[in-house]
Amino acid sequence: MNIPKDRSHPGSVRTDSKSVGLYLHIPFCAKRCHFCSFYLVTQEEGRIERFIRSLEIELALSAVQLDRAGQCVSTLYIGGGTPTVLSAAQLSQVLTRIATLYSVTDDCEVTVEATPESLSPEYLDTILEAGVTRLSIGMQTFDQEERASLGLSSTLEEAITGIRVAQQSGLPNFNLDLIYGIPGQTTSSWDRTLRQACEFEPTHLSCYALSVEEGTRFDVELRRGELDLVETDGERRLQVHATEQLAIAGYHQYEISNWSQPGRQCQHNRRYWQGQEYLGMGPSAQSYVAGCRFGNVANLVQYCQRLEMGELPVVERESLSVLQQDKERVVFGLRLLDGVPINWVEANKCDPVWAASFDSFLAGEYIAQTSERMALTSKGRQFADEIGYQLL
Repeated sequence: MNIPKDRSHPGSVRTDSKSVGLYLHIPFCAKRCHFCSFYLVTQEEGRIERFIRSLEIELALSAVQLDRAGQCVSTLYIGGGTPTVLSAAQLSQVLTRIATLYSVTDDCEVTVEATPESLSPEYLDTILEAGVTRLSIGMQTFDQEERASLGLSSTLEEAITGIRVAQQSGLPNFNLDLIYGIPGQTTSSWDRTLRQACEFEPTHLSCYALSVEEGTRFDVELRRGELDLVETDGERRLQVHATEQLAIAGYHQYEISNWSQPGRQCQHNRRYWQGQEYLGMGPSAQSYVAGCRFGNVANLVQYCQRLEMGELPVVERESLSVLQQDKERVVFGLRLLDGVPINWVEANKCDPVWAASFDSFLAGEYIAQTSERMALTSKGRQFADEIGYQLL
């Protein structure tokens, strides 16, 4: 692929690796679900058209950075919001623009998030032709009462129809997102959701514990005493149940919240867990490049205005020390079931407080050591957030 060399950009970012992951945040949804804390606005065609024009400007400006650094794109993840509120033609336009501007590897993983009700055979045919290799479908639950509790847009019947469309599309790789710890959820209803999900034979499954984030409807209801959450012990039982049932169904757990068929791990998300570089575009998108973490403005109007003036919409930037980078690499890497190399851990032991904390988890059998690696035990995975908090 030939990349034009005459683009200009005010400044550049120095990078240290040969490949990078791109993340595009599409900030539109038909409605906000009760648990969602991501930046989004309601869809409206004029807003979408302006956003796409601005995103194309950001893509062009950012391409200069990667071009100067000699980097290629090995993973692309389009999330949101709901990316599939864009028409198939609009989404294909964005993908074509990326293929024109960037050096993209032949085996680049291209993921698009979707709500099941947004999928049709015609839509999928178009975006597959444009280069999408993977879908991540936000199913969340196969229980109608739980769907209503979460504020999901589609009925169970509509959602199942959408999954069948994906299943029959010829798409080689698709993920189902599921949530456990939903108010009113029982082990029986969670078991039914897991079993129904497996019947569609997705190549990948993500199971996330419900988290009540500030500013969400669930947060408001919790403060009012109107929301009964599943207790921590009950949530852990649901987590263990998923681990047991998905193993029986033939799925390999490779990360605390993720299972896959052989060879179908999400390569983009592995970038995050392994401390590799990624570049985020779109309002509120976050990036990590050359030891620097930075983020875009979480406001669609300001995002568009900045780019229309030829400026990148970055509003926050933090340079991490080498020690901070090493700590984060261990904490995020421990989410993977195969853990981290021992030398990653040893690099942090110059901090005696950190070393003492890590050794206490090792002694308490929350972390296990082999000749070459350190990894969380099954007990440790149930307390991964608490362990990560202490080690950061």
